[in-house]
Amino acid sequence: MTKRHYLLIGLAAICVIVAIGIVQFSQKVGEFIVDQGAAGAYLAARQASRLNDVVAAGDYWERALAARPKDSELLQSAMQAHVLAGDFDAASQMARRLISVSPQNQQAHILLSVAGFKRAQFDVALEHIDAIGGGPLGSVLAPNMQLWIALARDDEKLGAGAVKKLTRASLFAGVPLVQAARALEINGNTEAAAAHYGEAVRAGAARYLYFVLSYGAFLERQDEPARAAKLYDFYHATHLEHAHVSAAQARLSSGEKPPIETDPMAAMAEAFAAIAEAMQGESRFDLALGYMRLAQHLDADNELIAFSVAQLLGARDRFVDAAEQFGAINKNGLLYRDAQIQRAQMLFEAGAVEAAIAVMNQQLDQRPDDRDLLVSLGDLYRSELRFAEAEKSYDAAIGLIDKERPRDWNLYFVRGMMRERLGDWDMAEIDLQRARKLSNDEPHVLNYLGYSWIDKGMYLDEGLKIIKQAVKEKPKNGSFVDSLGWAHYRLGNYATALKVLERASQLEPTDPVITDHLGDALWRMKREVEARYQWRKALAFEPTDEDRANIEAKLLTGLGVPEKKKPEAHMPRGGTAI
Repeated sequence: MTKRHYLLIGLAAICVIVAIGIVQFSQKVGEFIVDQGAAGAYLAARQASRLNDVVAAGDYWERALAARPKDSELLQSAMQAHVLAGDFDAASQMARRLISVSPQNQQAHILLSVAGFKRAQFDVALEHIDAIGGGPLGSVLAPNMQLWIALARDDEKLGAGAVKKLTRASLFAGVPLVQAARALEINGNTEAAAAHYGEAVRAGAARYLYFVLSYGAFLERQDEPARAAKLYDFYHATHLEHAHVSAAQARLSSGEKPPIETDPMAAMAEAFAAIAEAMQGESRFDLALGYMRLAQHLDADNELIAFSVAQLLGARDRFVDAAEQFGAINKNGLLYRDAQIQRAQMLFEAGAVEAAIAVMNQQLDQRPDDRDLLVSLGDLYRSELRFAEAEKSYDAAIGLIDKERPRDWNLYFVRGMMRERLGDWDMAEIDLQRARKLSNDEPHVLNYLGYSWIDKGMYLDEGLKIIKQAVKEKPKNGSFVDSLGWAHYRLGNYATALKVLERASQLEPTDPVITDHLGDALWRMKREVEARYQWRKALAFEPTDEDRANIEAKLLTGLGVPEKKKPEAHMPRGGTAI
């Protein structure tokens, strides 16, 4: 039976800031019934917001405002939508209108303080900062802006007061502490700066990129390269390799020391970006995008910020906008190659498959020996079920391996999957066993290998054993549970198979393969009516063309006499010897 287990491993906001939160849509639906001109725009704005189309949402909110120009909730919604779209002129206009209606609106004062900061109108910015008020938000953002305004104006009193306030704030994994530490270092108080960095580490800040880059650079400037190296190594041990961290590691070996950022605009932008990263780490993508847009407004040339904005747009399914943002990354920047890979992925998600593949091939023309590019291109081909082209890309990537490392298991795994789909089982089995060894029995590898053996009627006992191991580690993975049920089915244990497949169907109720398998087990248990019901359900879940033909045939004739499968007594060829 045709399978979908080659897809088991996938392809490798409405806010300004915390107080803005999720958009609080106006609940005055009853009143809008009277104003027919506003009702349609209001409903369209809500729908656009649900679809994350913030440009359209901003336009519709403004149309609704034409009928109700002093509705504070509509003004706030319009302001938020414009921020998320990166249109700060329109957002600032809405903020000024909002304050005229609701003078204490914290969100509007925050946005206008940033606008004043951007224009270096610091007196204006400070007026709005004073109006922000207290609470968790005010305790972080107000002293942050006061700190860098103090630096720009050489105002020691304002700066000292801001540092004191920041050191009392405990939100956002130490971001306020880092800002205080940077200001103290600029003023020559490196001992106090080091203490604040240490406190931020204890708050969990070392898992965030902006902190690692800031603290690592501080350690380098303090002639502590060993501690900086340890920090960078820790980040790479817990995250995907990042170009800026790799650049910092390379800088360590050169002995060059990084300068400290003293530009108030850039420093404030990094503070917003760090807060956004903390929000993103909690999957609060709308909040994160709001913060990151503020950061981008202050420092439009920062590639880290631009890259993060693009990532957040992609996380909100705004694939075309994300592709455009990734495409705007400077080709001389450290993140250019990564941005092109992400751009291709966003184009692919938007349905522009050939454009995505063209982007990857264009990059490979310039960097033919770039393994990450080859793997990413292979992933695109695999998602399109273009197995031969995917296998070729993965094969080229594996050919670039000088010395195998445990993390290389995934390359052998995906190449093995492609070879299995192409019918070259001998070579596929070798790859899968190598992936199994390198990964130390990674559950996905065990499941795929075990399922393949069982589906081919090979080594059923061994296949059952390793699938049980995968299910034990991932008991809520419906595909793994399905494989276990199918193993029992192929062994003729129909009662057990049915029980297991029913659990798999509960975990993945719309999976066509699992539903089809459940129908087969029901048939073998003499429950033909229920079996045909499951097969019809499977047809509704968009199976592959081959599976559809098989299911339709079963609906006509049922299943024949079961073939007796006897498990092999020996281990498969190419197995433990690899």
